[in-house]
Amino acid sequence: MKPLRHILLLSAALLAPGAPAVLAAAEAADASAAAPANDQHLGSDIVGIYDTAVANLEQICDDYRRIKAIQQAKQLDIPYDEAYRNISSVMPVLDPVDAPLLRRAIRHPDDIATHKHAVEKVETQIEMMIDLAAKLLEEIEVIQVRLLDGGEMAKRPEATLEEIVQKPEYDPDEVIEIAQVREGSPAFAQLEELAKDDEKQQFKDLTPLMHELMPDIKDLTKETQEGEERPRDLFRSSDNPAALMRITDPEAPHTFGRKIGDGGAPVEWLFVNSWYTIGPFPNPMRINIHTKFPPETVVDLAATYVGKDGRLLRWEWEQSGVPMVQPSAPDQYGVYYAYTEISCDRPMDLWVAVGSDDKANVWLNGMPIWVSSDRLKGWRVNEGFRKVTFRRGINKVLYRVENGWLNIGFSMAIRVAP
Repeated sequence: MKPLRHILLLSAALLAPGAPAVLAAAEAADASAAAPANDQHLGSDIVGIYDTAVANLEQICDDYRRIKAIQQAKQLDIPYDEAYRNISSVMPVLDPVDAPLLRRAIRHPDDIATHKHAVEKVETQIEMMIDLAAKLLEEIEVIQVRLLDGGEMAKRPEATLEEIVQKPEYDPDEVIEIAQVREGSPAFAQLEELAKDDEKQQFKDLTPLMHELMPDIKDLTKETQEGEERPRDLFRSSDNPAALMRITDPEAPHTFGRKIGDGGAPVEWLFVNSWYTIGPFPNPMRINIHTKFPPETVVDLAATYVGKDGRLLRWEWEQSGVPMVQPSAPDQYGVYYAYTEISCDRPMDLWVAVGSDDKANVWLNGMPIWVSSDRLKGWRVNEGFRKVTFRRGINKVLYRVENGWLNIGFSMAIRVAP
């Protein structure tokens, strides 16, 4: 029992504000190790210490959430309560320990193996909690220092992905707001419904609803004042289904990148191959396929989140040389996110082709443009086609993809030919 006692003492020192009481319980657990088999004190002490460790980890996780909310409120100039709702809890989902078993006396040699397994499970979970608590406390300290450093981060202009990629490491103050379009409007609800996968309707034009949600697009034909630059016409891609299905033709001219504009060799398809990815978030037996994880509200490229099995997750840069992109460290029963930016030299109505293994959602500038079915499926580059509106300048894309089992991958291609 010595190794377990060491873990319990360490967890008490790190996790518990009322450390003396927990330390006393750990000492009692150690003393009771030599007690007769019908003594239940050891099991009760282990369960009590475990419960105390969980309660204090919950407090540390909430402290982390609150200080991240303060940071986000300053960066995005929003109320604290709204920022707090935006930041999801980082408390991991713990596999419950068998408290009745641990409290029950060992009355037969055959019971020893079962009790040993239960104790080892407590030990493993407490080790994970110690590691997580230490890292979260370190993050809290770093954020606190930045918040007390004059608040200059709130005044910084938003950097583009291109600028971020050139940096030697992540900017700890970089936050990208995804929800640019107000949810709840009739047009938004209609767009979300229209974006859904439909086997009977593979090609859907979302642009009328997107124009309604994007006032700046409506101003393209306004009269210009003297000396003012005339807005360029909205570029529209062909609606010919046969032309769209050429995406599967290996002879169709294509390239990889994230910039659309004049110049360069003409191509039909642009495969978006550069992304920041993060995951896996937990999805045991697919129970979280509709759960909203933190990146769906705000993309914070420096954030640390608690993911599957208590792992600490950070955004990682991925660049693929093939149409299908795979996140780093793919794992079964997990949810992943990918973020990128697409640059356009003018407003454009273009067809995009999306495909994923397994379920996926895609947002363009905060607007839903693809919602696949809930079924497990393989990747196809032409799974669905949506005609969408890109703004002039930077367009933000968030891709959520689930992995049920085996493979995971996603793709986004844009038809840039007239």
